[in-house]
Amino acid sequence: MKHNKHELDAIIDNAARGIRDEEIHPSIINESAARVWALISQQAAANSATANSNLENLNTMNTNTSEQIRGCGDFQSLIPAYLEGKLSAARTMLLEDHSNECIPCRRELHAQRTGAGAKAAVAAARQPLQGRLSGFANGWKISNAARWGVAAAAVVCVALAGMFMYERIDLSGRTLAATLEHANGLVFVISDPVSRGIAVGGQLQKSERIRTGKDSSAVLRLADGSTVEMRERSEFSITENMRGVTVHLDRGDVVVEAAKQHNGRLYVQTPDSLVSVKGTIFAVESGTKGSRVSVVEGEVKVDHAGNVETLLPGEQTTTSPSLDKTPVLQNVAWSRNAARYANLVADLAKLRRDVDRQAARPGVRYSSKLVNLLPENTVFFAALPNLSESLAESQRIMQERIKQNPALAEWWKGHKGEGLNEQTIARIQEFGSQLGEEIVVTADMNAKGEPGGVLILGELKDAASFRSYLDGQAARLANESAGGLNIRVIDDPSTAKAAKPVSTKAAAKNEKAGARSELFVWINNGIFAASPEIERLQGLAATLKAPEANAFTNSSFYQRINDVYRDGAGLVVAADLEKIIAKAAGSGTTPEEQRHIDGLKQLGVMNLRHFVAEQKKLGGKTLSQAALTFNEPNRGIASWLAAPGPMGALEFISPNANVTAAFVVKEPALLVDDFLGFLETVDPEMRRQMQAIQESQGIDIRNDFAAPLGGEFAFAIDGPILPTPSWKVIVEVYDQAKLQGAFERSIEKLNQFSTLHGQGNLSLQSEAAGGRNYYSIRSANAGGPEVHYTYADGYLVAAPSRALLEQAFRNREAGNTLLRSPRFIGSLPQDGNTNFSAILYHDLAPLIGPLADKMKNAGQDVAKLGAIDANAAPTLAYAYAQGDRITIAANTEGGAFGLSPASLIGMPNSFEMQHILMNAMGDKDVQKKSE
Repeated sequence: MKHNKHELDAIIDNAARGIRDEEIHPSIINESAARVWALISQQAAANSATANSNLENLNTMNTNTSEQIRGCGDFQSLIPAYLEGKLSAARTMLLEDHSNECIPCRRELHAQRTGAGAKAAVAAARQPLQGRLSGFANGWKISNAARWGVAAAAVVCVALAGMFMYERIDLSGRTLAATLEHANGLVFVISDPVSRGIAVGGQLQKSERIRTGKDSSAVLRLADGSTVEMRERSEFSITENMRGVTVHLDRGDVVVEAAKQHNGRLYVQTPDSLVSVKGTIFAVESGTKGSRVSVVEGEVKVDHAGNVETLLPGEQTTTSPSLDKTPVLQNVAWSRNAARYANLVADLAKLRRDVDRQAARPGVRYSSKLVNLLPENTVFFAALPNLSESLAESQRIMQERIKQNPALAEWWKGHKGEGLNEQTIARIQEFGSQLGEEIVVTADMNAKGEPGGVLILGELKDAASFRSYLDGQAARLANESAGGLNIRVIDDPSTAKAAKPVSTKAAAKNEKAGARSELFVWINNGIFAASPEIERLQGLAATLKAPEANAFTNSSFYQRINDVYRDGAGLVVAADLEKIIAKAAGSGTTPEEQRHIDGLKQLGVMNLRHFVAEQKKLGGKTLSQAALTFNEPNRGIASWLAAPGPMGALEFISPNANVTAAFVVKEPALLVDDFLGFLETVDPEMRRQMQAIQESQGIDIRNDFAAPLGGEFAFAIDGPILPTPSWKVIVEVYDQAKLQGAFERSIEKLNQFSTLHGQGNLSLQSEAAGGRNYYSIRSANAGGPEVHYTYADGYLVAAPSRALLEQAFRNREAGNTLLRSPRFIGSLPQDGNTNFSAILYHDLAPLIGPLADKMKNAGQDVAKLGAIDANAAPTLAYAYAQGDRITIAANTEGGAFGLSPASLIGMPNSFEMQHILMNAMGDKDVQKKSE
C-alpha cells in the first residue's frame, strides 16, 4: 500500500508538471489579447467622451473669469515676461511646471530663450513623407559606410547584452552540484520519463532536480562547502555561474548553512522571491500561498516583486499577506539541528542588542584642525574616521558571548581567521585610543609628476602618553624579524636628518638583506605627524610657526575640502585634478602630444578641477557619492549635461527593459561644436575633409541633425534579445519636419554615392497607420538590418521592427512603463532631487529567465558550458549636473568603500554589524524587533 502511495504521488506530480509546462498555441493567446484590448479600447472611448463633456462644462463656467490661463496659447504669451524676469512668482511657478510637462510649450520656451522666437517654432510646417516616397522605385540608395552606421545600433545591443550575459556564465567546468550526505527515507532525482533513487554518497549534477518523499529528509553538501537540509516533499535544483551558486527551490522547506562566499553569492530562488547571502544560516519555505524566509544567523537579502528587504538574526519575511509571520525557531524546529539553531538565534539577538546599546558609532565631523596644516603642494587628501573604539568594543562583546554560549563557540571555530584577529584589533584599539576623531593622509607630486610626499596627521588626546606608547612600539618593532618598518621619533625636524643616501646597487643589496624602511614621527602641541621623508615634517614645522603663511589655505582645493566638512564628513577621498593635469600637461611634450592636449582642452577634459568621493551615514542610511568640479561650467564636458530634469523618453520603455540609459543635455548642437573643434585641433585634415563633404552634399551635421533635437536621449534593450535585439532609441525633437527632411536628403545623397561605387542601397519608406506615419529604412540586401521609427508627442522613437513601436505606444497609453515599475522605483535613491541628469539602469531578470530555461532543456552538453543566472537585482547609477560640478552615485551594496568594523573583525553577520555600529543610538526600531 505504501508503494502505491508513492506511485500516486509521482502521478500527481507529473500531471501537475505537465499542466505547468503545457505550451498554449500563439493563436489562442492572440485571440484572447484581441478581445481584452477591444474591451479596454471601448471603455477608454467612453471615459474620454465623459471627460470631454466635463471639460466643456468647466470651460463654460470659467468664460467670464479675468486673466484666466486657458491653454498653451496663454502660457506661451507669458514667456517674454518670464524671460525678462517680470512675471509674478505664482505665474512663474505655473509656467515652469507646465513647460516641464508640455513639449510644444517647452519648445517655444527654448526657441525664445535662444533668440529664435516664434519664427523657429512655426517653421516646422512641412508635408510628411507619405505620398512623396514609393520605396525602391524612387531610386534613393545609400553608401556602404552609411549602411554600417544603420547597423551599429543592433551591434551595440548585442555587445551590451553579451557583456551582461558573459558575467553570468559558469566557467568553472564543473558539472557536480552537490553530494548527498544524509538521507532519512526516500530521496529521488527527478527526470523525464524515469526518475531514480539516490543513496548517501550519491551525486547531484547541475540542473538535476532532487526531491524528498513523504516522511523523508536529506542533507546535501554543495561544492563550496554549504549544506542544504531538505524537509519532506521538498524539491530543488542547483545551477552555478560567475555570480555564485543558485538553489532553485520549486517547493518545500530547506535550511541552508551557507559557507563563506569568496567570489559571488549563494542564492535561493523560489517562484516568487530571491534570497541572497555571503555566508549565514537561514530557512526558506516555498508553498502554494507564497514563500517565507527566516534568519538564524547572519544577514539575508530578500527580493520580492522588486522590493529588497534585509533580514537579521531572528527576523522573518513572507511574500504574501495570507502568510502570517511565525517564530523563527518554529520554522526550523523540524531540522535535526533545531536545538543548535535555537541557541544561536537567541544569543545573536542578544548580542545585537548589547552592541546596539554599548558600541559607540563615529559620527560625521563638521570641522578639522588638520586641514589647515596640509602642505602647499597637496594634491591628494584622505580623511578616515577613528573606528578603533567601535572595533574593540564589538570584538569584546562578541568574545564574551563566545565564552558563554556553546553554539557561538562552535560557530567561531568555523569563522576564526576571517577579518582582523584579536591581536591586530588590540593593537588598533591601543593606537586609536590615543588619537582624536580622524586620521588624515596627504600626498603631493614630485618634479616628474609622480605621487610622493606622503604625510600622515592626527590629533592626540595626551601627547605625553602617546610618546611613551610610541617609544615602546618602536622598541618592539626593533626586536622583531628583519625587514619591516624602523620608527624614528624625532624632537625637532629642523635638526633631524635622514639616513645617508646609498647607491642604487647598495640600496638593492640592503633591500635583499631585509633592511628596514624609515618612518619619521614628530609629536608637537597635541598633533602627531608621520612621513617617510623628513622634509615633510620640516615643512609642517614651518607651517606651525607661521600658519598665516601657508599658501594651501588660500587654494580652491582647501575650500573644496572645507565644503565637505561643512555638510558633515565621514570617509573622504579627494584629489586636486587641476594641479595633477597641469603637471601632466607640462612642458617637454612633442607637437603631436600638444595637439592632443589642446584637443582635450576643447572637450573640457583639461578643465577638471577637483574630485571628491565620500561615504557617510545620515538619517540611518549610507550616502556614497563622487563629484567632479570644473573651472569653466559652460565649456566642454561640464556644459553637456543639463540640470536634473524630467525624462519623458522613459515613458516609451517598458518595465521589463533589460538595459536603459537616458540623459538630458543643455544643447545638442554644442556637443557637435565641441567634437568638431576637437577634430580641427587634433586632426585638421580630417576636419577639412568632413567640411568638404558637407558642402558638396549639402548636408550640415550641426544644423540639419543636431539643431532640430531637444535635450532628451534614451536607449534601451527592451524585449527579446534573440534572434534580433529589441533595442529602442528615443530622442526629443523640436523640429520634426527639418529633421525628417535631413534624413531624406542624406539617404538620397548617400544612395547616389553608393550607386557610383556599385554598392548596395537603402530605401526609406513611409506608411500611415493609427493616426501617425511610420517610417522604415531597409537594406536592399536580403536579410539586411532594418530601422523603423515614427514621431510621437515631440519624440522620435526608433526600433528594429514596427511591432516594437506599436507595443511601446500601447504600454505608454496603459501606463505600463519603466517609470512605474516597482523594481525601478525600488532602486531610486532617497535624496532631495526630483529628477536626474543621467541614469544607467539594468535589470536582467526578464532577459535571462527565458534563456536559462532554454539552456536547461538544451541538454547536458550545453549545461556544461554554463548556467545563466536569472537572479541579478536591478542596478541604478545616476548623475546630477549642478553648475560647475557633476555628482555621480550608485545604489551599489555596501557603499563606495564598504568599510565597516564588522567586516574587519569577522562578525557572524558582517553586514548586520555595519548596520548596528553606524546606527547605534539612533535606530530604535531594530532594537524593538529583536526584543
